[in-house]
Amino acid sequence: MVNSPQTKWFSVRIICEPGFEDVITSYIFESGFSGLEERTENNITIITASYCRTSDALDPLSIFKQAISEIPSAAVATPYTILSIERIPDVDWEKKWRDGLKAVEIGSRLVVRPSWVPYTNSDSRIEIIIDPKMAFGTGEHATTQLCLKWIEDTDLDGATVIDAGCGSGVLSIAAVKLGARSVFGFDHDPFSVDNAKENICMNGVQKNITIKEASLDTVTPDPSDYVLANMISGVLLPNLPNLYQFMKPEGQIIFSGLLAEEEQLFIDAVQKAGFRVLSTTSLEEWIAVAAEKNEP
Repeated sequence: MVNSPQTKWFSVRIICEPGFEDVITSYIFESGFSGLEERTENNITIITASYCRTSDALDPLSIFKQAISEIPSAAVATPYTILSIERIPDVDWEKKWRDGLKAVEIGSRLVVRPSWVPYTNSDSRIEIIIDPKMAFGTGEHATTQLCLKWIEDTDLDGATVIDAGCGSGVLSIAAVKLGARSVFGFDHDPFSVDNAKENICMNGVQKNITIKEASLDTVTPDPSDYVLANMISGVLLPNLPNLYQFMKPEGQIIFSGLLAEEEQLFIDAVQKAGFRVLSTTSLEEWIAVAAEKNEP
């Protein structure tokens, strides 16, 4: 990853409250950090994470703080303490953590793996090749797996799909390989957009997928049959009206990136926004909510 002159790298050390290690780690990944190290000292978990700050973008640490602050207060108080923030030299974090990635089997038909990881496909699974430039979107995170399982269980044959916050492009690629006619994906992060385009070409589905750099509050795609929205609740909740407009009449959407503690709060919000909840699935401490457009 080549850094521009306006790019600066920082390292933040965070203490996790007992029992919140997985939550904090997941929010760090989702907020756009590029490297993570976790260790325990005297029964205290300390996470060291790296992030990039540019002059024209909200940095991952600010996104992380905002997301954590919007967890329902009844579910959690203050699950972390920041010990220090330090400027660090440019580091190729992609190379640093990529060796730890592996093939991830999803449901009965899918497997996600980096191109450098060998995989014996004895079950004739549909392979999604992802060479990520960030830790999120590799198929290892529970929220990604929940979305992929929903895609696998949904009849997408000939459908149009919007991938909101496409990240590495893993969901867009899965949708096409499972029958979608076309996918429009977008992300506000230019690194994610470039990575998604590379992965889409690697999987040979570039004729069916369009990827743009855009944000939820500015993009205006043509309404689709299905919408994939794997983002934290702090991003989803204020943008529910926009997501509603992304859908054709009786279109369906999968919301992921939600903590189990947020389930009722989120369901109340989507119903108020005009969606009809179809199902809720869970994995570890995360949930996904499937809904359809419920027009009067």
